[in-house]
Amino acid sequence: MRLFTEKGSTQITVSELAQEANVARGTLYRNVGSVDELFDRVVAELSADMHLRVSAAFAVIDDPAARLATGMRLWVRYAFENPLMGRFAVRFGLTAESLRTMMTGPPKLDLDLGIETGRYNLGDCDVTGVVSLVLGATISAMWIVLEGHQTWREAGSATAELVLRSLGIEPADARAISRIELPRLPAG
Repeated sequence: MRLFTEKGSTQITVSELAQEANVARGTLYRNVGSVDELFDRVVAELSADMHLRVSAAFAVIDDPAARLATGMRLWVRYAFENPLMGRFAVRFGLTAESLRTMMTGPPKLDLDLGIETGRYNLGDCDVTGVVSLVLGATISAMWIVLEGHQTWREAGSATAELVLRSLGIEPADARAISRIELPRLPAG
C-alpha cells in the first residue's frame, strides 16, 4: 500500500515490490503476476474487508439512511486513524475495482433498501450515479481530513448530511442522522 500510494500504481517495478516485501523477484513473478494484477487485488481486498467491517459495525441499525451515513462517517474516521490506508483510498478510491466493489457490496444493498422502502427519493436518477456520488463524496471527505482542513467528525458528518439530503431526506432528519454516535469499527 505504501509503495502504491507514494509512486502510483503504474510506476512501481517488480524489483521495488520484491525489496519492500523482502522476497526474491522470481517469487513475485510466480505468485503475483503483474503489478497491475497485484494492484487490483490490493484494492479489491481492502475494499471488501472495509465494507464488511463497516457493515458489521452497524448491523443493528435498521434505517438505510442511518446505515449509509454511519458507513460514510466510519470510512472518514478510519482514514484519520489510519492515514496510510486513507491516502491509498483517496489516491485510488475511484478505480474500476473500487466502483465494482461498491456496486456489489453492502453500500449498494443499503441504497437498494432505501429505494425499495421509499426512504430515498431519487426521481429519475440511476442508482449507479448515486453509488458514485456516495463514493466520491466519502473520498473527498477523507482528503479534507488528511489535508487538515477539517476534523473527521466535521467532514464525515457534513458529507453524510449532504448526501442524505441529495437522496431526498428532509434537512432536519439528515442533520440528526449524520450526527448520531458512531459505533466501534471491528478489528480487521
